[in-house]
Amino acid sequence: MGERQSLLKEAKRRIFSLAPRDLAAALAIENMAWGLGKMLHVLEEEAFCVFTPDCTITRNTGRWQSGFGYGCLIRWRDDLIFPEMRPNGCGMVLARLDEMPDEKGLFERVSALSSSELVIDGTPIRPDFGKGNHFFEFYTSTEVSPEVEGRMPQDGVYAILHCSAPERKHLIYDAFPDEGWVKTPLGMVHVLEGGSAREYLRLWRDFEGFCKKRRELLMREVADGRCAILSNETHQGLFGAKEMRLGCYRASGGSLLPVALRWDLPVYVMRGRENLSPEILEKLGFQRRAEKLGLAEELEHINILPHGGGYRLPIPYTQLKVHGSDGMRYFSLQEPGDGEGGISRYGRIIFTSARELPYDYRGKKVIRKTIEYKLGEPAAKLQPRITLKV
Repeated sequence: MGERQSLLKEAKRRIFSLAPRDLAAALAIENMAWGLGKMLHVLEEEAFCVFTPDCTITRNTGRWQSGFGYGCLIRWRDDLIFPEMRPNGCGMVLARLDEMPDEKGLFERVSALSSSELVIDGTPIRPDFGKGNHFFEFYTSTEVSPEVEGRMPQDGVYAILHCSAPERKHLIYDAFPDEGWVKTPLGMVHVLEGGSAREYLRLWRDFEGFCKKRRELLMREVADGRCAILSNETHQGLFGAKEMRLGCYRASGGSLLPVALRWDLPVYVMRGRENLSPEILEKLGFQRRAEKLGLAEELEHINILPHGGGYRLPIPYTQLKVHGSDGMRYFSLQEPGDGEGGISRYGRIIFTSARELPYDYRGKKVIRKTIEYKLGEPAAKLQPRITLKV
């Protein structure tokens, strides 16, 4: 077995997946083997990845082509930083409002914001309520558990802002572009160590703090100051010097964490549980492998929780192949059939970036799996009433 195949095999051994059995998850896991394999080549100690029930592709071309998926935790043990994971500080702020805003007043406040001179830490703010899958949404509750009714009354009005901070994202994405590139059998990997790694971590902490301030400020501005912040948690970024979470929360304490599936479904506010339990490790068939890798105890305290449903790929392909050459990687999808060459009438799709594939979003099965795997428990269910995409 060549070094490339050996790295891919070891990487797959270190990927633990709670993902649904669908094409988006299969692509994410295959792609992650390349990114994790490159990490294993340069690390003296070990690394591993856990995919959550919203495991999916990333539509960020740079992150995808570097070999990373989405809806996962990645953890390693050396004092190194891997900038190609591209943490963007994305998160959601959940707030309780005094009342449901009227449409006219809401539009006027949002319009005023677009020409305002809001500044945080010397940086002018440019609201982006409609970019990509980011949103500003208002809700009434349909279900609230007794344990949280003091914070989330049944008759309450709520709002969620889902965003990062494009004004400063370049400080993270463009950090140390000419330093630390290492050639591996699976392609180049960007690695920072020593003072550069420490400076990157400092930049990240400043950036994450800015993202949180930005979300809270915009929430208060749109709500005209009449709101109470219930949570403001990051789901995409570094959680310490040796852990990245891409599209999943760190569930701890009594935090109220919104899981937003898609526009036509309720938002589920979850309370995280310590996970993964030994029972779930055994149920998923992880226990023996985790023990052999010396990871069983660590996996019992990863405390993962999805932040959404994840992208779904509504295309009829079940056969996936990955090809790599000279640091490049492309994917081939097909479906067996009775057409020419035994391929279905849809033919093949060959691509390098998952961004080019059609997509929509998964539904409630992500919540069902989150509960089944004891990652969290529902605290409230919120029905969308107004969605801002402006």
